[in-house]
Amino acid sequence: MKKKLIAVTAASALALTMLSACGGGSASTTPVPDAGEDSGQVAEETRTVIVGTVGNGLPYSLIDADGTWTGIEADLWAEVGERTGWTIEVKQLGDLASVFGEMESGRTDVAANCYAITEARLESYVASDPIYADAQVIIVKPDSPYQTLEDLRGCSIGVTSGQACQTTIEEMAPDYDWTVVTYEDSSAGFQDCDLGRVDAYANTVSNILQAQEAQGLEFRQLDEQLFGNNVGWWFADTEEGIALRDEINEVLAEMQADGTVSEIVTKYMGEDMTTLISDQWLTATH
Repeated sequence: MKKKLIAVTAASALALTMLSACGGGSASTTPVPDAGEDSGQVAEETRTVIVGTVGNGLPYSLIDADGTWTGIEADLWAEVGERTGWTIEVKQLGDLASVFGEMESGRTDVAANCYAITEARLESYVASDPIYADAQVIIVKPDSPYQTLEDLRGCSIGVTSGQACQTTIEEMAPDYDWTVVTYEDSSAGFQDCDLGRVDAYANTVSNILQAQEAQGLEFRQLDEQLFGNNVGWWFADTEEGIALRDEINEVLAEMQADGTVSEIVTKYMGEDMTTLISDQWLTATH
């Protein structure tokens, strides 16, 4: 996919003024004319923060052909920009690996596509405080005879590449003699599960609900959940990355306290998943 760098726009068509600054969280000040001579006044700090995302689907992040950015990430970052005065730019990238690769190389400042806080990611990057939480489950067709994990012994299980549940399913596979089938696109995996090409599929509750509505599919969740995920933003494990994370955590805390995050998450998820945030699941400090 051709990379695009565009100014962020929220669902409400909020326009953020483009300011002259560098990426990587750098800041600059500009003298402001004053009626008095040699007043020494300067403009407020300006900053450009470049957010990397896949941007290929709601409810998380969708960038249309005309450059309009919508979804949970778009609305959250529009709010961050409004509260800080920063210019928020979004860089659309082809896949999860590219999103983290661009951030690690310094070409973007943040990896944001409603990514789960996982041990594997915390080994290489730093995470924000949790934004909301989601559960990973296994789904089957409504008329499937499978009711439990034990019933699925010897079956095929689909997973989405890079999702948190991929690691869990692959670790569980030897115990249940599962054949793990990996998909780059969740929608293709859901379709294969519906058609019986795989016996079951592991994914997030939010993603499953969205797929059922968008693709006209119907699934049944096994009662046994795999685990829950706290979801956050990701930054390079550098002095600059950690400093930016800390600043954004302050803004995020305000947005949680006044209900803004809850409102945005509920708008796209259909329920307030900020209430599911748990200190029993991984957080930015494990």
